[in-house]
Amino acid sequence: MRILLAIDGSPSSIQARDLVASLSLPSGSSVTLLTAFDVPLNWFGDPLTSAGQELAEAVEVVRREADATLTRLSTAFDGRDWSVDRRVVRGRAPGVIVEAAAELDADLVVLGSRGNGPIASMLLGSVSAEVVERASCSVLVARGSGVSSLLVATAGSPCVKLIPDLLATWGAFEGLPAVAVSVTPDDSPAFDLLVSLYTFGSLSLEPERQEMRERHREHAAAMAARLSEKGIPAKAEVRTGDAAHEIITAAAERQVDLIVTGSRCLHGLDRWLLGSVSRNVLLHAGVSVLIVRRSVSAAGS
Repeated sequence: MRILLAIDGSPSSIQARDLVASLSLPSGSSVTLLTAFDVPLNWFGDPLTSAGQELAEAVEVVRREADATLTRLSTAFDGRDWSVDRRVVRGRAPGVIVEAAAELDADLVVLGSRGNGPIASMLLGSVSAEVVERASCSVLVARGSGVSSLLVATAGSPCVKLIPDLLATWGAFEGLPAVAVSVTPDDSPAFDLLVSLYTFGSLSLEPERQEMRERHREHAAAMAARLSEKGIPAKAEVRTGDAAHEIITAAAERQVDLIVTGSRCLHGLDRWLLGSVSRNVLLHAGVSVLIVRRSVSAAGS
């Protein structure tokens, strides 16, 4: 398994480091610690004058300090049978992270939910949000230092159906208990009334609702069965209401520390965009969130 760990020394990124260190990754896995930095040109005036030398010196100082920080932080992986590498790259953080993930053919990007800087008080930092939207591989946004149980959100879509095989390929969550959750939409009495008035009471939506509930029970049961087959013992649960709210609530009630969900199965330029449910879970969950992307064959290559 190939992991790119984006780290900037913030408490949130240290959580991400500790989470990766806690995983039971297969022997021979690789972890690349990446720090992105930038030194604004306007600190030094015209880079074509003598200030250009000052800029070059400042960049080198920042680079050395960042590398020293990565060296210190990488000691958390001492004794593990993994390949551990460090990269310090100048540039805007989201772009650097996304490009490095593509270059490394990473299976997973792991980063904290908030970095250093003026956006540190936000529930989800701008760097994390942009990386999740742009990365072509799976992304784990850490809000804790470990994983002891999972909630896998399912709606039966092709992307979500890949989750058990992908998690099995990684091997990082083998043996952890899980719950597979599928959410049916709220019943709407107002909509029922409109249909009744429009059809003079000749049409009932209850058969369609019953069919939908049954479909969601099947989705949850199928996901739980597949997870269990892959070494992640799982139970099924069906809830009713707003999907993102119910997923977050179920995670809190069951005290899981990782929510796993998928991106939208689109094609062309839009193929990696998040759906609204995944985005809302990512923004508002109080636990770590794994957004699954990429095919199993690609992850295992």
